[in-house]
Amino acid sequence: MDPIAVLKTLWHHKLVVLPVLLLTAIAAVYVYSFAPRLYEAKATYAIVNPKIPSEAEMEKDPALRNLNADNPYLRSADSSLIAQVVATRLSDDSTGEAMKSGGLSTDFTVARPPSSFLIEISAAADSKESAIATVHALGTRLEEDLKTIQSVNGAAEQYLFTSIMIAAPDDATEQFSSRLRSLIVVAVAGLVLVIGAVSAARGVEAARERSPKAAPRRQKGTRKKHSDTSSNEAPPGKSPEAPAERSKASSLKHRDELAFRDVMEHGSDADAFPGNETFRDTINARATGKTAVKETRV
Repeated sequence: MDPIAVLKTLWHHKLVVLPVLLLTAIAAVYVYSFAPRLYEAKATYAIVNPKIPSEAEMEKDPALRNLNADNPYLRSADSSLIAQVVATRLSDDSTGEAMKSGGLSTDFTVARPPSSFLIEISAAADSKESAIATVHALGTRLEEDLKTIQSVNGAAEQYLFTSIMIAAPDDATEQFSSRLRSLIVVAVAGLVLVIGAVSAARGVEAARERSPKAAPRRQKGTRKKHSDTSSNEAPPGKSPEAPAERSKASSLKHRDELAFRDVMEHGSDADAFPGNETFRDTINARATGKTAVKETRV
C-alpha cells in the first residue's frame, strides 16, 4: 500500500476523517487523565531454617529431648521444598476467595525465584491503601500456611521453619502500563472508526457518480429540442413554408376576416367598397352563401 495514496485519500475525505480524529484525541486525553489508575505493592519473605536444639542444650535442659521433632520437611533432600509448597498454597483459588470476602484485591501474584528460600508477593488495586492491605493479608496467610503444613505430625516450635519479611510493602507505585493499555485501546478504536468513515464516504461518492438522475434531464432537454424542431417541419408531401410566407398568409387571412366582418355589418350595401365591384361581389356572395363567380377546373 502506497503511503502517499493513503494520505491523499484521507485528505480527500477530510470532512469525515478530521471529526473522528478529534473525537479520538479527546477520548485519549480523558482516558489518560481520568481513567481508573492501578497501584501495585510488593513484599518479599524469606523462609528460615529452624534452630534445632543441640546436644549441649539438651544436656542442660533434658526437657528438650521430649519435644516432637517430626517435621516432614526436615527429612526432604531438597531444602527449598517448603518454599515451593507455601507458594503453591498462596496461589490457590481459596486464597483469592479469602481476599475477595475480606474486601481486598484479587489481582495478586506469588512468585519464587528458582532454588531459593525467597517468596515474592505483589498485589494490584485501584488505590494504594487497598494494594498495601492485600499484600499484608497475603503475608499473614503465608505465615499461617507455613506453620500448618509443618504441624501435620505435631512437631514442636523448635523444629519448624519460620518466615521473615525482608521487603515490606511501605508504598504502592502506580502502574502506567494500565493507562498505556487504555490508550492503545482508544487508538485502535479510533483507527477502526477512521477506516469505516473513509469507506462509507467513498461508497457514498461512488453511488453519486453512478446515479442516473443526470441522464434523464439531458434526454428530456433533447426531446424538447426535437419537438421544437419538428414543429417547424412541414407535413409529409408538402414543401416547408418560409417564415415570411407564413407571416404574409396570416396577414391576408386577417384582413379578409376584417372585411367579411364589415360586410356582415353593412349587409349588401352598394356603397361598401366603392370602385372595387369584384371584391365587393365576392364578399357579398360569402355573406349570402352564393357563389358569384363560377370556378372552372382544367
